[in-house]
Amino acid sequence: MCGTAAISMGIFSSFKKLEKKARTSLSHHPIVYAVIGSFGVVLFWRGIWHTTDFISTIVLAWQGGSPTVDLNQVWDGLLSGAIGFSLLLSTGLFVSDFIGSEIISTALKEEEKMTGKTESEVKTELQRITQIEKKMAEVSEHIDQHLERIEKKLKE
Repeated sequence: MCGTAAISMGIFSSFKKLEKKARTSLSHHPIVYAVIGSFGVVLFWRGIWHTTDFISTIVLAWQGGSPTVDLNQVWDGLLSGAIGFSLLLSTGLFVSDFIGSEIISTALKEEEKMTGKTESEVKTELQRITQIEKKMAEVSEHIDQHLERIEKKLKE
């Protein structure tokens, strides 16, 4: 059992790395990303559709007393579904496509938390920003003075 878990974690880790690489490279090419995602969605749903049709054909054939069924139908559906699933999973679109509304609602809840900050928290944050700006101005002034001294020495 422990060995199986380790193998599963290794496969999962490898697949996550592949997904990250694919998303990173595809994010620079949004049109290609959209086309691959579209193919993945269509193939995935086509696979589900054809597999369901195959199952209903088997059930109807069994009830009608004619058990001969074309097995190419099942391979058509399963292959389409597997290719679509692989495309969606490897590009990171499977979860966002099928659980996207949950992700959006979670993001909205997080945004509500941000807008729910109290006035004192906002004031404290503004004070910290002001302090940082002052320190940055001091550092910048110090650097300018130092550069002036260096320039004077170089001119001499």
